[in-house]
Amino acid sequence: MYWESTYIAGLGVDLPEPRSAAQAVADGHYDAVDHEANGIVSVLVGDDPAPVMAARAGAAALAAARRPADECALVLHASLWFQGVDMAPAASYVARNAVNDRVPAFEVLQQCNGGMGALELAATQLCARTAPTTALITTGDRFAAPGIDRWRSESGILYGDGATALLLSNDRGFARLLSTATTADNSLEQVVRGPDWHDAPGARPVAIGERIAAYPGGMRAVRAAATRLGATVRESVDQALIDGKTDISEIAHAVIPASGRAKLQWQLHQLIGVPEDRTSWSFGRVAGHLGAGDQFAGLHHALATGIVGVGDKVLLVGGGAGFTATCAVVEIVDTPAL
Repeated sequence: MYWESTYIAGLGVDLPEPRSAAQAVADGHYDAVDHEANGIVSVLVGDDPAPVMAARAGAAALAAARRPADECALVLHASLWFQGVDMAPAASYVARNAVNDRVPAFEVLQQCNGGMGALELAATQLCARTAPTTALITTGDRFAAPGIDRWRSESGILYGDGATALLLSNDRGFARLLSTATTADNSLEQVVRGPDWHDAPGARPVAIGERIAAYPGGMRAVRAAATRLGATVRESVDQALIDGKTDISEIAHAVIPASGRAKLQWQLHQLIGVPEDRTSWSFGRVAGHLGAGDQFAGLHHALATGIVGVGDKVLLVGGGAGFTATCAVVEIVDTPAL
């Protein structure tokens, strides 16, 4: 989908300090072989509830954009994991503390693709409005024991805590949202669902690797599912580039889901087609996988460190269990306040 006048007006992050992966190996929390194979340096580990971090990130995005809170017509909050209290409205907490008491707020729960899916949903809402309007998208997760073991839940992926925010505008900003594209293959939902249903959350620790191993048909079926997953992401990438009138050679930087090196190589060569040094790998291997927030955090890091600047085009690549992929092409048109 091509967007005529949709802009990124502000970005915000709330990221805790990193914890060493090597130290986790030494302490017996992380497998040494997995560490060697995947090259992950650290993950971010925090103590604050996810919605609290997300509200701070949202407020930072609004402040950076210098846009009044009463222009904000929508808050979308995306997450992957528990938000601190059962059956509590995390999105409303974020909206109240980052914007105001009256803005409508909704949660988007499409796993790791939640932030990118929310980006496309927010863009459609802004296009329906003629007055200058913004929409705030936040993500937030804290992967705490005993419900989840960030070091062992899934081979090749370490889960990091933190929150991100992106303020979308229909009239001005430091970057143009040129296009988004969403593709899906719902036949893949069982890959990470596993064979069993449960009566309550937290009935057993999350073990994604065990669920994948239980996929009907064994490893041959898992490999076939991975092929379909890759095709879904590739279709989203290709469509976003076409709709954004951009060739992959014009992409200065690709922000990709954070994973270990083994999965990274598959992403780069089969799905995206860009070299490692033009991706967010160096950031992801320090931060870990931030649930639904990899893309916004990766874009913030690329801008804050000067990896990208005015005139550059950035590809944001998202994907989440289900399986749904949303990708976007963004063009930097001004220097942002961060």
